[in-house]
Amino acid sequence: MMTTASTRRPLSWPLWSGIAAILLLPLIAMQFTRDVAWTGSDFLAAAVLLAGGGVAYEWAVRTVGRPDRRIMVIMLIAAVVLIIWAQGAVGIF
Repeated sequence: MMTTASTRRPLSWPLWSGIAAILLLPLIAMQFTRDVAWTGSDFLAAAVLLAGGGVAYEWAVRTVGRPDRRIMVIMLIAAVVLIIWAQGAVGIF
């Protein structure tokens, strides 16, 4: 039986669309307020971080077999991305 990309990865397009939307939010906010002042390097860092988290998520969905372990790995990935994002935003450490 031949599988297509849509049967193997049903959550792929919403994931990458969500990442693109997250990156568009500061760009839109910069048009309306001076409180958001991202530079190109800020967008690049956020894109690398979010894309890395997205790739790690897709890896976990494809390779981790047991659902309970998959959830734990995905939660760990989300926690790491959020901690790095918070550190970059306000320096929590």
